[in-house]
Amino acid sequence: MHPSAFRPSSVSQMVTIMKNRHLPLAAFLFGLSGVPLCFADDKTSEAKPIVVTMKSLSYDPKKLEVHVGDSVAWTNESRTAHSATSDDDAKTFDTGEIVPGKSSMPVKFDKEGKFNYHCIVHGKHMSGTIVVKAVENK
Repeated sequence: MHPSAFRPSSVSQMVTIMKNRHLPLAAFLFGLSGVPLCFADDKTSEAKPIVVTMKSLSYDPKKLEVHVGDSVAWTNESRTAHSATSDDDAKTFDTGEIVPGKSSMPVKFDKEGKFNYHCIVHGKHMSGTIVVKAVENK
């Protein structure tokens, strides 16, 4: 079958393909269509996570204030593995062990509250707090 048979007939078809998470296929089809491959800001895309840095035996910042819907990721800049595990026996979140030089997957906070956490590897003397506030109306 000729490659042109797989060409999307419009940009909207290409966007639909992208939204359906067929990125490799979409990139291939974009290439065949002759349409330049560029991506505009999508208002539905999620913001980058707020980063907490894991240092020797501490989190920086130790206390972080975020809003409902924000995400937090932990980056390990120390020489040993760490975790960020909520004090409620990991019911709210648990990053698992993060090796030096790596980051956790983002943790999204969907409700207001104060969330204390600690490092499973080093115990509660390596601890931090995430304070989640309501989204401010403008």
